[in-house]
Amino acid sequence: MYRFNINLEELEKGMVIAEPVFAITKTGTNMLLIKEDTLVTDKIISLLQRQQVKQIVVNTRKKLRENLPLVQSKIEEKPKVKPIFSDTLRKEAVENIRSLFSIVNDPDHGNNNMTTAYQAIEGLDRILNQLIASISAEPGGIVHIHDLKSFDEYTYHHSLSVAVLAIATGQVMGMDLLEIIRLSRCAVLHDVGKLAIPIEILNKRSSLTDEEFKIMKSHSVQSSLNLKNKAFGDTELWTGVMYHHEKVNGKGYPKGLTGNEIPLFSRIISVADVYDAITSYRPYRKPMTPSDARELIMGEVGNSFEYDIVKAFTKKLVLYPLNTIVELSNHTMGVVIENENQMRPVVKLENANEVIDLSNHKNLNIVITKVINPNEKSGRRG
Repeated sequence: MYRFNINLEELEKGMVIAEPVFAITKTGTNMLLIKEDTLVTDKIISLLQRQQVKQIVVNTRKKLRENLPLVQSKIEEKPKVKPIFSDTLRKEAVENIRSLFSIVNDPDHGNNNMTTAYQAIEGLDRILNQLIASISAEPGGIVHIHDLKSFDEYTYHHSLSVAVLAIATGQVMGMDLLEIIRLSRCAVLHDVGKLAIPIEILNKRSSLTDEEFKIMKSHSVQSSLNLKNKAFGDTELWTGVMYHHEKVNGKGYPKGLTGNEIPLFSRIISVADVYDAITSYRPYRKPMTPSDARELIMGEVGNSFEYDIVKAFTKKLVLYPLNTIVELSNHTMGVVIENENQMRPVVKLENANEVIDLSNHKNLNIVITKVINPNEKSGRRG
């Protein structure tokens, strides 16, 4: 595999984008356009042309023209982390979520359209059954939640990730299949009202004003109302969605509910929602490492989250799956080759024969600072 910096005119189908591509928005901020390791298609080429991208770094199996300098003489194939489920299923799930969000938020679809609602929920349940089966087949935990991360269409991919995390948590808690399906419906639809939030608030890099935060917080109630108006689901779904930002200490929103006043589905989704959000790239912040995110979640037990739910959540969460590529605080990069100690795995350094056991007392000053590929980034947000 070779890596070249080429002009856009030389870009061909079948090449792979080697470095993230950014575009400048109307507000002058950088927006991630295409993530690293994206396969080039006609649609990708067209997108780059519309954004007037001039040059791009690609991986390709052929040398191209002789006078074209290599960015690297040859790059090694990176070991792949086993995905939670197939790329086909992931894409189908995201398409289904996009369609659902569109229907729920489209005023022209008509309120209380039982036929549309039934068909949409039926399609969602078919996807959820496949997700549940895939997660159930993985006894070692959620193999690689970062496989679900995406720069583009964040809300849809976030909804899918939260559903996966909620499903796994429900399984550990001993829920039966029907209950897990109902839980995962809530998880998929918990942020459906965010489509009504102005994009400049969703992606604002600086802190939100009090008025902007008030608008952001409205999304949980709006999500519930939109679902109810379109006859999607029942009271269990509507309340599960409405209260996913409540905290067990009563300091959440919209009602300030405490403890068991908060529906069980909301309490589970709350944990999954925060974990996925803080480990994801956002325009206004960098992502936390999985271990730091886990520590934050544990630290919020009794304040934001319920202990039994956090215990179940972390039981099936694999922080650094085998073959995960990580960056260390000593400015080296390597691959996880052993992860019996979830917080402090064993890492084989890149371009060296050295192996570092992060659990060894000699290495306690070295920490994982980043999970490489995908690159994701988190202020005060809903």
